[in-house]
Amino acid sequence: MRTILSVLVVAATLAGCGTAVPPRAAAEGPVVRTAGGEVRGVEDNGVRRFRDLPYAAPPVGARRWQTPRPAPAWKGVRDATRPGPACMQLEAPDMPKGTPTSEDCLTVEVTTPAGPGANRPVMVWVPGGGFLSGAGSIYDPTRLVTTGDMVVVTVNYRLGVFGFFAHPELGRETNFGLQDQVAALNWVKANISRFGGDPGRVTLAGASAGAMSVCTLMTSPPARGLFRQAVVESGSCLMSHPAGALGPGLGQMSSWHPLGTVQRNGRDLAERMSCADVACLRGKKAAELLPHTGGFPLLSYGTPFIPREPAKVFAAGQEADVPLLQGNTRDEHAEFTLWAYPDGIGERDYPAMLKKAFGADAARVARRYPRRDHPSAAAAVSRVFSDRDWICPTWKSGRQHARKAPTYAYLFTDPTAPAVAGPLPPHMGEVTAHGAETFALFDFVDAPDKNAGQRALAERVVGYWARFVRTGDPNGGGSPRWPRLDGTDLALELAQGAARPYDMKGGHHCGLWF
Repeated sequence: MRTILSVLVVAATLAGCGTAVPPRAAAEGPVVRTAGGEVRGVEDNGVRRFRDLPYAAPPVGARRWQTPRPAPAWKGVRDATRPGPACMQLEAPDMPKGTPTSEDCLTVEVTTPAGPGANRPVMVWVPGGGFLSGAGSIYDPTRLVTTGDMVVVTVNYRLGVFGFFAHPELGRETNFGLQDQVAALNWVKANISRFGGDPGRVTLAGASAGAMSVCTLMTSPPARGLFRQAVVESGSCLMSHPAGALGPGLGQMSSWHPLGTVQRNGRDLAERMSCADVACLRGKKAAELLPHTGGFPLLSYGTPFIPREPAKVFAAGQEADVPLLQGNTRDEHAEFTLWAYPDGIGERDYPAMLKKAFGADAARVARRYPRRDHPSAAAAVSRVFSDRDWICPTWKSGRQHARKAPTYAYLFTDPTAPAVAGPLPPHMGEVTAHGAETFALFDFVDAPDKNAGQRALAERVVGYWARFVRTGDPNGGGSPRWPRLDGTDLALELAQGAARPYDMKGGHHCGLWF
C-alpha cells in the first residue's frame, strides 16, 4: 500500500541507474526521440511503457543537496524497458521487498496507449510514502491509460535526508525532493508531446505524501503554470496531528515547518557525524547517511520555493486557481492507531487520550464521539483522528479552494480494499484504510487480485478520474453526478455498488474541528 505509515515505521526504528552513455537497447519495441536522446520502450497489454527516463542529472557527489540540473544527453538508443532503482530509502511496508535503491534515481516512467494519437491529456503521479519511501515504478497505470486514452507519468524524487535536508550553510536551499518534482514537470513540458501527450493539459496528482506534495506545489512560485489541474488523495495542506495521535510520547505534529526547524535538524546531524560543514557530509557514503533519514520527513517554508506555510496560502486564496479533485478514505487513521499503540487502547485510555489531545475541549469531543458508538476504544480513537486530522482538513481546504476554481471532494468507502499491514483486527470494525483508493486506480505486483465488486468500483473510479484529467470535470459517461463542493458541503461517496452525494461536513463533525 502506498502510505505515509512508513514515516512512523522508520521513525520508530531510528527513536544504479541511468548513465551518460547507457547500454544499447534491444532491437524490438517502440522508439521515441527525447530531448536527451532516443529511448526504446516496450509494448504490452494495449500500452507502451518507457521506464527509467532521466529528467535530471544524478544528484550525487557535489550535487547532493543541490537544485536538480538537466540530465546529460546520451548516444545511441537508451534501454527504457526496465525500471531503474528507487531513490535511497530504508525498507518500508509500502515498497516491494528487495527493490533496488540508489542516489542516482531522478527518473520518470511514461505509459501511453499503444495506438497512434497526439495531444492526449497527461497525468503526472507523485508517489506517497511519508517523504521517506516510495517510487513511481511500482504503479501500473494501464487501466487509467486505456480507459482515459491518456498519458501517465510516474515520478521518482529524493527522499528523507537526501531530499529534505537543510543546513544553515545551504541558506534557503532545501525541499530538494519537491524541486525534483518541479524538474520532472519541466521535463514533461519539454518532452511529453514526443510521447503523444499535450504539455498544455497536465494534471498533477498524488496520494498521501504525494497529495501533500501536490497541494504544496499549488502554493509554489516555481511550479506555477506547469499543471492545469490537481488531484489530492488521502492528504491535504491543512493536515496536522494533535498530541498522542501518532504515539503516546509524541506531541502535536505537522509536515510543514519553518526553515529554521529543519536547519537545526541538519546541524544536529552534522554534529552526530563529526562533520564541521556540508562538504564533509557530501563526502559521506549514502549508506552512512541513510540510517538518519527518518529525521527528515519535513517540508520547509520560508524559502524561495515555498515562501509561506501552504495552509495560510490556501486561507488567503493565493494558491494556483486550478480545478481540484480531492478526498479521503473513510478510516485514514486506523492503521496509524494500531501502529502507534501496539499494546492496545483500554477503556480508561480513551478519555485520557482525548484530554491529552484536546485539553479543555475533551469533554465536547467525547460527547460527539461517545465510546459506545464504536466497537472498541481503538476504533473510537481512529474515528476521532480520521475526522480531525484527515477528512475535515480536506473539507476545509476544499471549501477554501472552491472560491477560486471548480472543486470536487470524495469519500472512498470500501472496507474490502487492501491495507498496508494486511487485514486489520476485528475490534477495529469495518475499515477503509489510508490510501486504499490508489488500489482502484493502479495495479501493483504485490496486491491481491480484485473481486467482482472491487473491479466494478475500480472501473467507476478510473472513469471519474480519467474524465477529470481530460476535462477538469469528473462527470459524464453515464455515471452518477458528482456535485461541486462550492456552496455546499457535498462530496461523492465511492462505495461498492453505489456512488452518491455525501454530506462531508455533517458526516464527520467538521463544525467541531473548524
